[in-house]
Amino acid sequence: MKYVKVCPRQELDFLFEARNSEKCVDNFRRLSPRIADCIYTPKIYWDLSTSKVLSMEFMDAAEITDLDAIRRSGIQPKDVSKLVNQAFAEMIFKHGFVHCDPHAANMMIRPLPSSSRWNVFRRKRPQLILLDHGLYKELDFATRTNYAALWKALVFADVNAIKEYSIKLGAGEDLYVLFAAVLTMRPWNRVIDPSVDHLVLKGNDNDRSEIQMYASQYFSQISELLRRLPRVILLMLKTNDCLRAVTHALLQGPSIDTFLITGRVSSEVVAETKRMLQSGSFLSGLSSYLDQMLLEARLLSMRIALCFLQIRKALSG
Repeated sequence: MKYVKVCPRQELDFLFEARNSEKCVDNFRRLSPRIADCIYTPKIYWDLSTSKVLSMEFMDAAEITDLDAIRRSGIQPKDVSKLVNQAFAEMIFKHGFVHCDPHAANMMIRPLPSSSRWNVFRRKRPQLILLDHGLYKELDFATRTNYAALWKALVFADVNAIKEYSIKLGAGEDLYVLFAAVLTMRPWNRVIDPSVDHLVLKGNDNDRSEIQMYASQYFSQISELLRRLPRVILLMLKTNDCLRAVTHALLQGPSIDTFLITGRVSSEVVAETKRMLQSGSFLSGLSSYLDQMLLEARLLSMRIALCFLQIRKALSG
C-alpha cells in the first residue's frame, strides 16, 4: 500500500517526471555512450513548467508500432526492435534506473538526425524517443547485479545459477522454478533446454494455451511468488511484458535477438561486478579476459546455430 500511495503522487508531479526524463538521457551519455545518440527525450521548457503543468518539445515521429510509417522513414522494424531491447537492457542491468511503463504509446521512432542520408542498404539508423517519465524505479546494486546474473543464467540455461540468483531475489528454494517460468513465459523444461531458441515465444495458439494452462494450474503458487518478490522485481515483470508486446508488434512474430542482447548486456554487468570485487591482480585480469572471450564464443555459437535453424525452417517450409 505504501508503494501504491507514493507512485501515483509522484506520477502526478510533472517536475518529478521532467527530472526523470533528463536523468534517463544523462545515464545513457555516462554509462551507455555507444547508443546514447539513439535515445532521446523531449526537451523540457523549465520556465513554462510547474508541478501541475509540463511544457515539452513537440515530437514529429512515428508511433513505435506503426510499421508503415517506420518503413516510409527508411527504418527497418527489426532495427527498432533491437534498439528498444538494447536500451532497456542497458537501463535495467547497467543504469539501475528503469522506465517501468514502456508500452507502445510511450515510445516513438524517427531517423537518427545525424544519419539523414540513406546508407548502402537504404536503411537509416533509428532514434528511440521515450515519453511519459512518471513511473521509474531504481534498482540497488545487489538487486541489479543479481538480476543481471539471473538473466545471464536464463539465456545460457545454467540451472545452478538460475536457482542461486532466483533465491537471492526472493523466490525461495521452493518457487525458483516457477520464478524462472514467470520471467521467461516458458515452462521449466524449455527454460533449461540448451537449444539456441529455448526461450523464444512463438506467439501461436499452442503457446497461448500452454501459458493459460500453467497459469490456471499454478495459480496459488504464482500468487505466493508475487507476494514474496520485492516490489521492484514486480515492476521488472511488468516492464518485460510491455517490451515483449512491443517486440512482437514490430516483428509480427518471435525474436531471438531479444535474448542475445539480454545475454550480452547482463553478462557484461556480471563480468564488471566480478572485476570490482576482485583485486586488480594479473590473474584477475586474465580471468576477466577469458570470461569475455568465452562470452563472445557462446554468443557467436548461438548466432551460428540460429542461422542453421532459420535455413532449416526455410527449406522445410
